[in-house]
Amino acid sequence: MRLWLSMLVLLIATPAQASLLEDLRAGGHVIFLRHAETGHPWPDQRAAVPGDCDTQRDLTDAGRDQARAIGQAIAALGIPVGAVLSSPYCRAMETAVLAFGRASPEWALDLPTDTLSPMAHPVMGFRLREFLAARPVGQENLILVGHSYHVAVGYGVLPEPQGAAVVIGPDGTARAMIGPAEWPALRPPVIALAR
Repeated sequence: MRLWLSMLVLLIATPAQASLLEDLRAGGHVIFLRHAETGHPWPDQRAAVPGDCDTQRDLTDAGRDQARAIGQAIAALGIPVGAVLSSPYCRAMETAVLAFGRASPEWALDLPTDTLSPMAHPVMGFRLREFLAARPVGQENLILVGHSYHVAVGYGVLPEPQGAAVVIGPDGTARAMIGPAEWPALRPPVIALAR
């Protein structure tokens, strides 16, 4: 009898990954994406002029590629994207536009001029939680592109490295963190057959 199959390769997503993907495809979530790679992070808020990218830390070429890859992976997974809101900082706006083709500035995602102030971080977390509590849950997923401080303080999850995303469910809880290169791992199980 001929052996028709010489190899069976299983690439299996965990049940939690499959469930997260199904839920994201159903919509109603918030995907908080930390801006893509800028190289070594350093505070630029004191010198930053809104709208003047020359006064701000910008994406590196690798960061631009990273942002495009994230957007392509989300599209390939069939995850519906609704509004795309971004910190007005150039690195966040550029990440959003490269990944999703559009962005509107959202001041709830802005950085205070002094992030070293003891009150700065709690205020950023509060603003994010307040903003999300007031939003209507839609059929698509809301994309927020911003900085690590907001979600780290507001939801207790530090999005590391740059380009990482935190998924917040419709109930307002942080469900998962997805690294910038981890989106394809959410794909459902695939069976590849070779003769």
